[in-house]
Amino acid sequence: MRFIEAVPPRRARGRVALIYGQIRHDFALLRDPYGNSPFLAHSPHPELLAGFWSLIYETLLVDGAVRRADKEAIAASVSRVNDCPFCTEAHALLSGVAGTRGDRLALSDGAVELIGDKRTRELVAWAAATRQPGSELLRHPPFGPEEAPEVLGTALAFHYVNRIVEVFQGHGPMNAGPAPVRGLAVALIGRVAGRALRRRREPGRTLVLLPEAPLPDDLSWADPAPALASAIARFAAAVQRAGAEALSEQARGRVSSLLAAWEGADPPLYGSWLEDALQELEPAPLAETRLAVLAALAPHRIDEAVVESFRRVRPSDGDLVAAVAGSALRAARGVGQWWLAPAAPRSAAA
Repeated sequence: MRFIEAVPPRRARGRVALIYGQIRHDFALLRDPYGNSPFLAHSPHPELLAGFWSLIYETLLVDGAVRRADKEAIAASVSRVNDCPFCTEAHALLSGVAGTRGDRLALSDGAVELIGDKRTRELVAWAAATRQPGSELLRHPPFGPEEAPEVLGTALAFHYVNRIVEVFQGHGPMNAGPAPVRGLAVALIGRVAGRALRRRREPGRTLVLLPEAPLPDDLSWADPAPALASAIARFAAAVQRAGAEALSEQARGRVSSLLAAWEGADPPLYGSWLEDALQELEPAPLAETRLAVLAALAPHRIDEAVVESFRRVRPSDGDLVAAVAGSALRAARGVGQWWLAPAAPRSAAA
């Protein structure tokens, strides 16, 4: 784990220990052999850990209108679009465990045409287009209103978590151990995950972890699934509270204005785009805003210098997690605006 000291399972207490136990039971994969995990990345801020776990449980894990294998495939496809190797590999593996094992490599490689099941293929292609405002696939999505909360909720969750992983784990694949034993380790992960997949998950079980909150208008697509909608609303409220404490109003406003003009492409590797974004800022907002802008638009470019500059103003691990989470969710919700008004959604039977 980079930049922060995550709470290790053996030292977890109180709410963090409770959530770790739920993750082990319902998801099985709390961390990889080297301690990397988006759940552990949230652990310095227990409220955000609670909200993130509830988001993943209610969108991805609960049995609903969309097959778990297809939701995992959406997660892998979104992660590949965001160039997050860890999440791509992990959720391609889980999609194979939950559905067709042969789809794992196709999902990892982005070879949509090699996915055998037509329904999965359509959803994966849609997920790959989620950063393309104006795409025909976004205007004519391959799912109906009854499936939309799970499909859109899963996509939102991974546009968020890919940014968390790139910051706190770095840009690399799932670490399953040294090369000679990697195949065996991946097979073991698959077996453990398979056992967890067979457990029944009831909607709403995680909602007690955070207080009730209203669902923001831009997330109203979740309304048809009450438990999922409530989890998203509670998580969004928790991130907003945490972000307001960790980032100045000026930093949050600058991120919002940049996202309003963003069209989905990665910022250029070179040039003055970041310096232009930080113009006319005083030293303290400058450090916060640099971190916040990068977390939203180029999370893999956050390095020790960016973090150290932020820590001179906000020294705690909890503040760092909250600042990154605030910008990551703001970016995910910005991307979600491009999905809001599809022209002709079709029913699942179409």
